[in-house]
Amino acid sequence: MRTNIFVLTEDLNFFYRLNKELERLQVKFEVLNIGNKIPNIPNSIILSTLKEMNNFKNVDKIKSKILPYAKEDNFEQYIVKVLAGKKIGKKNYSELIFSIDPGTKHLGLVIFLDDYYLNSHTIYDYDKLINIIQTYFFALQEGNPNPLKLIFKFGRGIMPITQKLIEEIFKNFNKEWLRVLLIDESKTSKYKIRDESKKKIPKDEAAALIISLRDGFEITSQNYQTIIKQKSHNKMKTEEFHENSVDDNEEIDQRLIEIAENVLLGNLSLSKSIKLIKMAKNSNYNQFNYI
Repeated sequence: MRTNIFVLTEDLNFFYRLNKELERLQVKFEVLNIGNKIPNIPNSIILSTLKEMNNFKNVDKIKSKILPYAKEDNFEQYIVKVLAGKKIGKKNYSELIFSIDPGTKHLGLVIFLDDYYLNSHTIYDYDKLINIIQTYFFALQEGNPNPLKLIFKFGRGIMPITQKLIEEIFKNFNKEWLRVLLIDESKTSKYKIRDESKKKIPKDEAAALIISLRDGFEITSQNYQTIIKQKSHNKMKTEEFHENSVDDNEEIDQRLIEIAENVLLGNLSLSKSIKLIKMAKNSNYNQFNYI
């Protein structure tokens, strides 16, 4: 169930920054006036500043979650929390999935939280990838009594870039809660996927989304150099990527696009989507109600 977002603040600087980011992310919200009765709507989040918390005397804190912002807080992490509350609607989370399409000029990144689509980015500076991942990780790990599990799905199209990124992942994150998968990204760039506003998402993000819908070969900090060297020289065994075999089938392509677009809308979980795609390849697609 999606969450209603309300903004209650007299801090103009906070409101300006918040409004700018929420509009960019296409997150709809309603502005409340201080002094007026605050609606107690189930599954809602009220955004305000820590200094203004005393204004919430008439708020049903069971129905409405208050998400305060303090000046010393990291604003980017605060926005991640708002986005997670809007799209996922839970207090604590268990798993983050980052699907990555390394290109020659740009990098596509798609993020899933507890099996549902959270956000996507086109990254023009590869050095910023770790910072972006850490922003999501630290924001969603804060206050969480359990460690977040991290899964990375890397496209294997440009192996020198992929190898460098994987090395950074192993260096920056706890290996105990980490999984890294190498994914066949054949023909991922051919899919044109539209978002909720019917606008085509950037091609690198679309490719990363398709990568997220595929199974892959798991690598570890112990075996990755050997594995990546093999993949760089195209010594990949066919069975390792059996589920990712690409079919030149227009009907399956169209169904894949349909599934991907429903993932973006939040109508489908990632795991259910992967199952649907396998069913489509086995001609059982119509037997599964995916919405």
